[in-house]
Amino acid sequence: METPSRIRQQIAQVCARIMIEEGIGQYAMAKKKALHRLALEGNQDLPSNEEIDHALQEYHRIFRFMKQPQFIRRLRRIALETMELFQDFSPRLTGPVLEGTAGDHSPILLHLFPETPEEVLLKINQTGIPFKERPFAEAELNSKTLKIPVIELCREEQVVKIFLYPAVALRQSPKNAPPRASLKKLRKLLANQNPQGL
Repeated sequence: METPSRIRQQIAQVCARIMIEEGIGQYAMAKKKALHRLALEGNQDLPSNEEIDHALQEYHRIFRFMKQPQFIRRLRRIALETMELFQDFSPRLTGPVLEGTAGDHSPILLHLFPETPEEVLLKINQTGIPFKERPFAEAELNSKTLKIPVIELCREEQVVKIFLYPAVALRQSPKNAPPRASLKKLRKLLANQNPQGL
């Protein structure tokens, strides 16, 4: 009989595979699907998000070690170019592309901090980039739940999801916010990843 820790590890590994192969970005959804795939009950001791992140890194190390660095470099370059378009709105890169765990179906996730969402929409219309509006996301800020407008672009056949946070949120990170990288930090990351330049 498998130990609880071994089951947690197994769930984390299946979660990682689901997130990469099916392009799922939500840990909770991946855990639910993993339980179903493993025919386990919902009251299992589930792995933490950090354990799943570790499993994601292991998956890439084992199965994508040849292609992953170049793949991540390409996504980060697209992210950088998109962030430069929106540099007036203090763009930040977050999620799997920043963490280096993105799979083939992972979108590039950007946070912008405009005074109003309309400013960003005006900028997009000026550039002529096609976009779609997506359902609002939710974020907790100062004990309040905010509805965050979300728009989606396609850049070099890569989905870019942009979350339009209020400008004040730049200095007040939402509760449990993942790491974020500014333009300066992303440029440095790319320079270190590719010393010859972008």
